[in-house]
Amino acid sequence: MDERFFSATLPVVNGHSEETLPLIQRLLADSGIGLAELDGIIYGQGPGAFTGLRIGCGIAQGLALAHDLPLIPVPTLDVIAFQSGAPAVQVVMDARMNEVYTASYRDGVAQTPITLQARAALSVPADIPLLAGDCAQELNYPGKTACELRPDAASYIRLVRRGGYATVAPEAAGLLYIRDKVALTATEQQARKYG
Repeated sequence: MDERFFSATLPVVNGHSEETLPLIQRLLADSGIGLAELDGIIYGQGPGAFTGLRIGCGIAQGLALAHDLPLIPVPTLDVIAFQSGAPAVQVVMDARMNEVYTASYRDGVAQTPITLQARAALSVPADIPLLAGDCAQELNYPGKTACELRPDAASYIRLVRRGGYATVAPEAAGLLYIRDKVALTATEQQARKYG
């Protein structure tokens, strides 16, 4: 089967929510298909930036409801593990506040749940040689190779095509936050600075 991908990237800045729908319309026009012709809509379930996750899920829900399409939620770390192509990888993603979201993968299958760990106390199994993710290189984890990766749309599609991801109705779409706090309070910042 001939495979073509139409994708675009928006920089994460203020106003990207207003640019997303016109971008989707342009991509559909370029591909020559309409939303009603899709089999479903894949969206990044998280973890990740709270606002970006909410915007992405909200747009996916709205489009799916309007065109009677199922949604396919995919955890962000699964996509990074897939992109790495490694048989064994520890995925690490910046969670801010000196923490990372992390999970271990073997042959593309999660071996651990996605957890939140302090950067300085990151635990990686000895037999996993590779760290992959948006902050892998800056972690400088001893004895591990680092690969800087961020998820892309084509990888979401290829991963879902391999199977293992269930569809959900638009009203059942949810996000994988891991934690419900996005920033430290002023008191917590001071305690970390001087504690």
